[in-house]
Amino acid sequence: MDDNQISLGDEQEEIPDSFICCVCLDLLYKPIVLSCGHVSCFWCVHRSMSSLGQSQCPLCRHEYNHFPTICQMLHFLLLKKYPVAYKRRELQILEEEKRSGCFSPQLDAHGCRSQASQELHIQNNGTAGPKQTHGGDYEGIGNVTDGEKNSLLNTDRGSGDRISVADVICAACKQLSFHPVVLNCGHVYCESCIVKPDEQMHRCNVCQSSHPSGFPKVCLVLGHFLEEQFPKEYALRRAAVRLKQADSRHENPNACATKADTQRKKLSPWSDPVHIRFGCDSCGMFPIIGDRYNCLDCFEIKGFDLCSHCYNTNSKLPGRFNQQHTPEHRFKLVRKDSIRNQLKLVIGDIDDISLALIIASISSEGTISPDAQENAENRSAVHAPSTSSGDEQDESLTSD
Repeated sequence: MDDNQISLGDEQEEIPDSFICCVCLDLLYKPIVLSCGHVSCFWCVHRSMSSLGQSQCPLCRHEYNHFPTICQMLHFLLLKKYPVAYKRRELQILEEEKRSGCFSPQLDAHGCRSQASQELHIQNNGTAGPKQTHGGDYEGIGNVTDGEKNSLLNTDRGSGDRISVADVICAACKQLSFHPVVLNCGHVYCESCIVKPDEQMHRCNVCQSSHPSGFPKVCLVLGHFLEEQFPKEYALRRAAVRLKQADSRHENPNACATKADTQRKKLSPWSDPVHIRFGCDSCGMFPIIGDRYNCLDCFEIKGFDLCSHCYNTNSKLPGRFNQQHTPEHRFKLVRKDSIRNQLKLVIGDIDDISLALIIASISSEGTISPDAQENAENRSAVHAPSTSSGDEQDESLTSD
């Protein structure tokens, strides 16, 4: 395997190709593992997702429609393994986020001792993480000076932090992760530890979040790294798993994926209400299909939205973009029409075959014109019957 040499002043780190993002061709930063097992950077995944319907993995074209949470285990492994390059990536992304006004989640470096103690910490109340003020500016993020750059790059340099088995344990069996799979919430399990034939949807033991994308595939990048880093321990884990393989592995693991996919396909962006460019800040559904609940008190550019399921289950997970959301915030219910009906409002009366061809064309492009969506909404408002039900668009105040 060829390695990429990253020269940073007097320092030089060799980054294996497996840790190079397939989208930006740079070191993975705040890595996200898709259900197919492939890995990309947080922002690379978000920017490559379709705001219209199903998204596809940049490598294998596997379809998905939930924006996963950062895999903290892999994040801190990369930080420890390549501290100089990773800190420089942090600085680079931070400057980009400052320009755009949108920020990725801030991860607590003190919580990386083991996955069992990892939590996603949104920095609050004067901490070092970026915090948006009501004036729209961000505290703690100004123009980065040369001195601050050097300070950032020198952090953890030569600190001698070494990766231990405690950093890479399975969230279920608390042993070295073997054939690791990453759930939508970002937590890591052994493949054999999440195979439960009596469950249609996998639920994380750590955060109790449901995994919506069927049975996840092994993350080969993480698996190969663990095998190289801990060859003896990994061999012992392989032997132990094989001994109980008959009892722990489902006779037909694809059955779980089929059941989950069936549940997921009950909602279709063509026949059900879809909120283009809006995603759920809890489960990551993008775009939101069905009712959307928008926070009235979150003032960040990205806002804060929940799908109907997460709102009704009183999800307390933090936002995907470092929003300062609290349980006391108020919500409003937002309803939209289906894309099929929106297109009919824009185009006019059209037969189903022609409409299907247009929908297929839009699906392949993965986008719909914002102007077309706005026109559809305007025409919907004009032609909507004057009833109190507000079937096509209705907003009402709710509380969390």
